[in-house]
Amino acid sequence: MENLYVILVSVLAGCATYTISTLMGKGAVFGSAVVTLVSGIVFPYFFPTLGPKLAIMATCSSYGGMVAVKNVPRLWEMAAVGFIAGILFIVTDGAYVGVGGKLGTIAAISCFSWIGCKKLFGIKETPKEPLESQ
Repeated sequence: MENLYVILVSVLAGCATYTISTLMGKGAVFGSAVVTLVSGIVFPYFFPTLGPKLAIMATCSSYGGMVAVKNVPRLWEMAAVGFIAGILFIVTDGAYVGVGGKLGTIAAISCFSWIGCKKLFGIKETPKEPLESQ
């Protein structure tokens, strides 16, 4: 059940960052900062045992949410990137503990993986309305 929460938080945090930065036009750094700050306060408070891990996952996924619109033009695509980030986070949970750059690396691999999936399955690169949430 813990892994399900991690994946859910990953998808929601990535989509929240993407929404703030792209759809609201506030910028990627601001969007990531808001999601990271809110999750760092809320999750440990409401979920004392699992909260810190969820806050870390939200931070990781918020880095993925900073992706350029030309690479991930739709909100549902950002949800897919968040899902991939959640899976990678679960798989690498015990690896390289305390080594810097792990969260950003997971986010980057998630974005690259999604771009590769789009090319592999022939998903259009840019829709007519790039900020549409279809």
